[in-house]
Amino acid sequence: MITSTIPDFILAWPEILVAVVACGLLMAGLISNKNVFRWSLYCTNAILLAIPFLLWLQPKAVQQFTFNGFFVSDPFTISVKSLILLSGALVLIVSRQSLARENLNVVEYPVLFLWAILGMMIMVSAHDLLVMFVGVELQSLCLYILVAMRRHNSHSSEAALKYFILGALSTGVMLYGCSLVYGFTGTTHFEALGRFFMNSPHLDEKMFGPFCGIIFIIAALAFKVSVAPFHMWTPDVYQGSPTPVVAFLATAPKVAGIALLMRILIIPFGGLSSLWYWMLLGLAILSMAWGAIAALAQQNIKRLIAYSSIGHMGFVLIGVTVASESGLMASLTYLVFYSLMTIGFFGGLLYIEQKNKQEIQTLSDLNGIGRHYPGIAFLMGFMVFSMAGIPPLPGFIPKILILRSAINHNAYLLAVSGVIYSVIACAYYLLIIKALFIDKLSRTATVSLGHKKIYFPLTLVLFGLIFLLVYLFVHPDVLFQWTREAATSLVYE
Repeated sequence: MITSTIPDFILAWPEILVAVVACGLLMAGLISNKNVFRWSLYCTNAILLAIPFLLWLQPKAVQQFTFNGFFVSDPFTISVKSLILLSGALVLIVSRQSLARENLNVVEYPVLFLWAILGMMIMVSAHDLLVMFVGVELQSLCLYILVAMRRHNSHSSEAALKYFILGALSTGVMLYGCSLVYGFTGTTHFEALGRFFMNSPHLDEKMFGPFCGIIFIIAALAFKVSVAPFHMWTPDVYQGSPTPVVAFLATAPKVAGIALLMRILIIPFGGLSSLWYWMLLGLAILSMAWGAIAALAQQNIKRLIAYSSIGHMGFVLIGVTVASESGLMASLTYLVFYSLMTIGFFGGLLYIEQKNKQEIQTLSDLNGIGRHYPGIAFLMGFMVFSMAGIPPLPGFIPKILILRSAINHNAYLLAVSGVIYSVIACAYYLLIIKALFIDKLSRTATVSLGHKKIYFPLTLVLFGLIFLLVYLFVHPDVLFQWTREAATSLVYE
């Protein structure tokens, strides 16, 4: 491990750059007499797109530590941070034109966006329980405010209040878990915890406290990524939040939370896999089951997607539960496809909302869209079928990788559950297809359909996402190499 008295700030340059830009934009908004929202949005997009490119220019085969070993930079962190930054940039681009309609065209929006992404980046590079907590809370506090930014909308205020109260509860659970682990082990550092639990893998009176602490930490992180039964906030928050915020909530925070869960399970708690294996197995099966079954009864499109995300996170947990190089690689690959497909779907919703000049709330609001906007309906249908994992569309690849990793490690219960609930999930995805292409145009939509000019980058990004997904499906070798390097660096750290 590389440590020094003076921290190596170069290893944390992406986080420092994001923090400096966020502070600069906030000061510009306070000092300037003019509305600098558009300029700040362009600056935020430029930073989010530039950092992944620069990250991939630096050596990725070296694992380095700084800040007294509390902060790590390796191929895993570089890969996950790149996906988080890219997801954030794409969400900003596709939601650019909708922010004014949602009363989010203020400089605080991109500033909070950057601070939330900074928290996610800290989560991914955390090598200590305290640093992990700082990253999680920085992300969470910004997300609470983003959900509540429509101050005059009662649904947004209600969603933000529920999110904040339940988030505060999960914070208390996480802190209590960290305190139990520290109290019985005397350390919060991931490497030291890994050595401690590797040498004391069996249950005894002294280990009962740390075991409880680990369970509390996993439960708190499961809350952050919307894993059942800790998902209770997700449908209400998705329903009450503005569509651009929901697109963000459904992508980047999920990637950061799963990445952090991977790191803490493999490194500090790797010696206790026999303990958390059964807990994660139960969480994965319950999430897939509840996400698939509960979504069938939903008519609100955002609640339906909320339950869909719960099911997807259960699928991702299959690879995490296996905790092997192939399992982690499959989970990372799934996160890449899931993020791109989700952004594409919400981009389609935002496109329709701009045309209709109103928010899409229920499935009936999508009725007849295929007849009036066949291009955007095709895009949304493509994304929906891909999320369902129907071959030969791109979403089929990550599902096969996940199931194969489970079968290769004799986790047949997870594999069978994944197949069953994937089939059930197809039913509620078909409800969206039915509304888009089969049902007649609703009376409300007939009145509101207009010819408002659409932001060109939105159209470009949406069809660019289709091209990218098809390319990754036809030529997945580059993505597989990327995820394999990331998984290998984490497993063999």
